[in-house]
Order: sequence, then structure tokens, then C-alpha cells
Amino acid sequence: MASVEKRGKSYRFRASDGFDPKTGKRRFIEETWIPPDNMTELQIEKEVNRKKVLFEEKCRRRGKLDQHMTFSEFADYWNEHYASNSLKSTTHSQYNLLLKRILPAFGHLRMEQIGPEHINAFMDMLRQDGVRVDGVYVCQVDFKRFIKDNDICQQKLCDIAGIGTSTLDKLCKDGRVSKVTAQRLCDAMEISVELMFKPEALTKPLSAKTLLHHFRLLRSMFEKAVKWNIVYNNPCDRVDPPKLKRKEARYLNEDEAIQLMKALDNAPSQYRMMVYLMICTGARRGEICGLEWDDVNWESGKIHIRRNSLYLPEKGMYEDTPKTESSDRIVSISESVMKMLREFKAEQDRTKAIMGEAWEEHNKLFTQFRGKPIHPLTITKWLAKFCKDNGLPHTTPHMLRHTSATLLLMQGIPLKAVSKRLGHAQLSTTGDIYGHSLSSVDEIAADALDNMLNPSDKLRRKCDDDSGK
Repeated sequence: MASVEKRGKSYRFRASDGFDPKTGKRRFIEETWIPPDNMTELQIEKEVNRKKVLFEEKCRRRGKLDQHMTFSEFADYWNEHYASNSLKSTTHSQYNLLLKRILPAFGHLRMEQIGPEHINAFMDMLRQDGVRVDGVYVCQVDFKRFIKDNDICQQKLCDIAGIGTSTLDKLCKDGRVSKVTAQRLCDAMEISVELMFKPEALTKPLSAKTLLHHFRLLRSMFEKAVKWNIVYNNPCDRVDPPKLKRKEARYLNEDEAIQLMKALDNAPSQYRMMVYLMICTGARRGEICGLEWDDVNWESGKIHIRRNSLYLPEKGMYEDTPKTESSDRIVSISESVMKMLREFKAEQDRTKAIMGEAWEEHNKLFTQFRGKPIHPLTITKWLAKFCKDNGLPHTTPHMLRHTSATLLLMQGIPLKAVSKRLGHAQLSTTGDIYGHSLSSVDEIAADALDNMLNPSDKLRRKCDDDSGK
């Protein structure tokens, strides 16, 4: 029940909002109204009673509303009570990058102030040039020669800076790293980052996909704000999201896939095995790197995909559950691939026996030289170089996933079966991504149906061909 207190010319409406969970003190919601000078006492009394009813309804609907909460304060609350413990690490890291643009635009505004016009203005701003915050830094010297001339051990530098060897290799090749990596390297070498690196000037506008990521994050955050009774409605619901033109999934056609398989005969056994499994199972790169020998059922010829091996600069190598609940799945593989897997297991066992105590046992299918889990980027880099050296089209691990799905669909395998094999949460996701394959399947289905319903036409055409000979 709200109380009304006359304070000079104004009226203060006040209602209890429970107790602060941190301090234990009672919280209040307040609102002040000053009547216009031309109102009579009776009019004021009626208006006070009307505003009191509206205020009580407002308090009832808003529940634990902090009407003075800014977007920046809400972002901290959202991160503490939702994002940090409910989102996957990769998603959380990506959202933190997006917030670097969102907070300067909305951080100072109160949540209840933000409307569709603010969202539209922000999206228009993102479409302009010069708003990128990629944080790419360019080395001003030949870094490979620099560490050689100064007798710097690459592995020791990586250990002190807390970066991977692949990151250092990239720097030595193209001289570009993230701002965080540049700072870590310079701190490790006790050199001012301004002397070694310069930020890259980026004026290229953001892509439509990046714009959509910002919009979706804002919409998701306001959905939580509505659920937590911080705002009445979601301003993003009244804004048209950025339009994204869906690109056709990149994949290898049947001939290109066969050429890749033939070239793999001369590849190291571990990489050959990884590529075969990616094509034959349609698994994601992280899922392949996360496989353990206990996931292989030798009797039934199936593999249980139930973990992701991932890497983040701020976290290093780590394991997580698959992307979605449906991504935790059991996939059948052919006898020929099972035979390859048995041979690969025997080869790894021989390596373990030779290395003895130097081998670090992690029970992983795919490992570094001494048994540690393989870095996900390793297979990406190897595959790109392998394809280039063998005159094959540029291929990525995710293209192999698309290739697996496309070839299955073009063989007439039902969409639902392919979707389940890929671990998609929704059947529509598979249909949207592989629409090109479904079109081809539709043409094959039309010909097959025509042959079934018009066998006489087929026979007549055959007779005409024979007579022509």
C-alpha cells in the first residue's frame, strides 16, 4: 500500500520494495508530483487519489524495480546473475566484445528511458565507417628477426606472455595480433607496446551479421529485464532487425571430396584420421578434438560425441559440453573407418610404449607430440596447408561438416536423419543451411517419380535408342 506525503507544494508517493539483499535495509519506491498553479484544492485532491492508484499499480507490475538503474548497471547485474553462470564461455566472451560498442551508446541511460528510437539510432551508427573495435595491432618490425637477433627463446616467450605458439607463428608471418596479445608480449619482453606495435586503421564498415549479433544481444538483455520486472516491455520488439542475406554453405562436391580422400593416403595418420571422421560423422572441429577412446564403441561401430575441446585467449585450452543438448549424440561410422580407427589406436599405443613416462596420458584420440590434448587450431592450419600443397580447393574443418551433410542429402538420406547426425537443435536449421542440397534432392525425386509412374515412356525411349544403333 502506497503512502502519500505533502511536502510543501509537492506530493510524494512512497511504497515499500522489500529489503536489500546486500545491506538488509528496507528499500522504497518513490515518485513526486507537483500540481500546476491553476488547479483547485478539490482538483488536486482528486488528482492525488488518481495518481496514488496509478503509482500502486506501477509498483505492483514492476515488482523489484530499481527505477534509477542505468543500462550499465543492468549489464553488470545481467552478467553477474545470468551471463557468467548460464552462457558458454565462447558465447560469454563474444558478448563481452559486443558490449564494448553497446555500453558507450546506452550505458548512461536509465533502462526505462531506452526506446525503439535509441535502438534504431544505435544500429544506424554501427552501419557507419570507422566504428570497428577489432583491436588489431601491427608490429612495426620484423618480429621473427627481432627475436632471433635478441636471442629470445620462442617457447619461453610464449610461456611468460601466456600465449600459444600458433599465435606467435601468426605474428611472425603477417605481423598482426590482437591488442591483448601485443600487450602481453611487450610486458614479457619489458618493452613499451607503443614502440613495438601500432593499432591498425580500420574504416571498413561492420558486416550485416555483426550488426545482427549486436541487435540480438540487446534484445536478449531486454528480455531478461522484462522478465525481472525492470522494464515494462522490450524496445527491440518494435525495431526491425538487420536483414541478413543467408549465404550458401561452402562444401566440397563429390569429385573434390574423392580427390581429398586420395591425397590423404600420403598424410600423417593422425590428420588423415581426423579428416575422415569429420567427413564421415559431420562433427564439428571442437567435437573431434574432444573425442576420447572411451567414446568409441568397438562392438557397435558407433562414436559418442559428448564434449567440445575449445580455446580462448583469456582461458587457454578447456573442455565444455557440446553446443546444444541435441549435439550430445551417438553417430554410426562405417566398418572401413572403424578399421582405420583400430590401426590408429594401435599406432598410438606403440608411441606410448616408446615414450614411456614422457607420455602424458589424457585418453584423447588426437594429441600433441607428448600426449597433451591437441589445439583445435592445429587441424585448421594443417588442412589449409595440405590442400594448398596438393592443389586442392581451400578447405576448412567446418567445410568438411557441410560436405558430409550435403553428400548425405544428395544420396537421398532423409533430412531428419541428417539433422540428427549433425546435432542440430531444430530441423529447420538443417533445412535453412542446406537448401541447395534439398533443391538437388527434389530434382532427383521428381525424376524417380516420373520413372516409376511412366515406365512405358522409359521403355519406348530405350527401344528408340536401340533402333538408332
